[in-house]
Amino acid sequence: MVDGDWKKDRIIFTPLNLYMEYILLSYNNYLKDHLDDVDITYGELTYIYSVKYYGPSSQREMAKRLYVSEANVAKMIKKLVNKGLVEKRKDKNNKSRNLVSLTDKGEEVFVKVSVLTAGWERQITKEFSNDKYADLKKVMYHLSVESADL
Repeated sequence: MVDGDWKKDRIIFTPLNLYMEYILLSYNNYLKDHLDDVDITYGELTYIYSVKYYGPSSQREMAKRLYVSEANVAKMIKKLVNKGLVEKRKDKNNKSRNLVSLTDKGEEVFVKVSVLTAGWERQITKEFSNDKYADLKKVMYHLSVESADL
């Protein structure tokens, strides 16, 4: 899609989501090429990040946070439990609710992917100064917050 031959006049008129999708496809391909010893998909990784950043969460909380159905969360959590990356435990304050948390193996995968991701980010932003890189992250955060409110 986007390459060195991309017509410069298209840049402004191309929707943001197209750029974001292309970046995610490229990132997913990068992970496939560099995570030979880890059996995880980009979709599964989204759940790993969610549990890591938000702490133990119920499936309902995860569904709301990730804009998916509870059934979708249940299927994904089952896969991650079978891979030994997450575990479900009863909430001490509400026995009818299960909380999902990372296992030690899940933590290891998170660290490995985080290191790879940092390298990937630096490669695609190598022409950016540290300030410009920080500004980009702030803009991406702002867009994430604004899109969540829609």
